Amino acid sequence: MSTKYILELCDTSGEHKPVARIESVSPFTAVNVGDRFDDIGWERLDGVGVIYSVENPKRYTVHSIKHLVLQSQGELVIKYCLNLQPFSGPSSPVWGSN
Repeated sequence: MSTKYILELCDTSGEHKPVARIESVSPFTAVNVGDRFDDIGWERLDGVGVIYSVENPKRYTVHSIKHLVLQSQGELVIKYCLNLQPFSGPSSPVWGSN
């Protein structure tokens, strides 16, 4: 049985719905509550395209994480749902922001 990994990103402000979905055949790196997570160009699920960029990111922190493991259409699906809170504080100089 093949395995598919899905990373679903939800913005907790507004309607709290998935805004982006990334699929992979290999696992994603570990993420923890409180980690910074920046939108540097995700294709939006609602069809509005790419809103942010490397030059103009939307910054978030991870609020909570939900893990799902299920079988669907002959595949094992490992799904990570990250609830993201907008972050407006100062960015670390390590990441190139003053």
